This record gives sequence, C-alpha cells and structure tokens, in this order.
Amino acid sequence: MKRLLVPAFGLLLLGGCASLDPAPQCDMSRVASQRDLVAGPAMVEGSSSPLKEMPMNSVSITDPSIIRKLYVRSIAARRTETGTVEVLAQVVNCTDFPQNAEARTQFYAADGAASEPVSAWRRMQFGPRTSVTYRELSLGDKAVDGYMIEMREGK
Repeated sequence: MKRLLVPAFGLLLLGGCASLDPAPQCDMSRVASQRDLVAGPAMVEGSSSPLKEMPMNSVSITDPSIIRKLYVRSIAARRTETGTVEVLAQVVNCTDFPQNAEARTQFYAADGAASEPVSAWRRMQFGPRTSVTYRELSLGDKAVDGYMIEMREGK
C-alpha cells in the first residue's frame, strides 16, 4: 500500500507545478513568411518595387530586433463623431521580459498620397506576456481614406 501512495503523492505534487498563467500564444510563422525581401533596386521607373508590398490599413514592424517579440493581434479603424479617423492596434508582448516599442501612423487619401503629416512616435511599454492597445487619431476628416502603422523598438 505504501508503495502505491508514494508515487500517487508525487504525481499530485507535480500537478501543482503546472503553469496556469493565461499567457498569449504567439504564432510567428505567419510573420516570418512576410519578411522576405528580394534583392535589387527599390524602384525602377515603370515597374513595381521588388520589395514586398505593405498593404494599406496594416501594421508593419520595421525593426528586426522586435519582429519575433511582439505580435499584432488585431487592428481596426473607425470614424469619430467629428469625422476624424481613429486607428487601434492591439499588440502582444510574446516574451517573458518587459519590452518597449514605438509606433506612428501615416494617414492616406483615396489616391494613395499622404493626407497629412505622419504622426509623432508614441511609446508603448509592455510587461511580460501582456498586451497594449496603440491608438492614434487623424488630424483631418474627409480626406482620410486609409492608414499604415509603423512599429519599432523603443529606445
């Protein structure tokens, strides 16, 4: 009987060691597939750029030092009551360490030209395995038709 109780007690103790923290699970395979660059000039007249296109209404992590640390969970945009555009991006720290990042937004008109100056860099501070919501408002109202959010490591 004693022989059976000791292993059973040991299994119960091991069960107490399991981590139950609701930490986010980050799948970086989707991100890695978007990071390929093609060698060559950035632009030749009359042809498209050999770099992968950054789609409108998206977040681009441009700093290689945080590409595998931060994960953009969701983005959204909406018009406010005053007609300006508010963009929101929920960003997750996928590491067990605090992280700092900065983000800024460029708003665009329907023809693809910048509708206003790029916003200032906003600092975000992440605790280990936490998320932060980045928020930016456009200055103009009617001219804004799209946006791009750029992220880099915070200094």
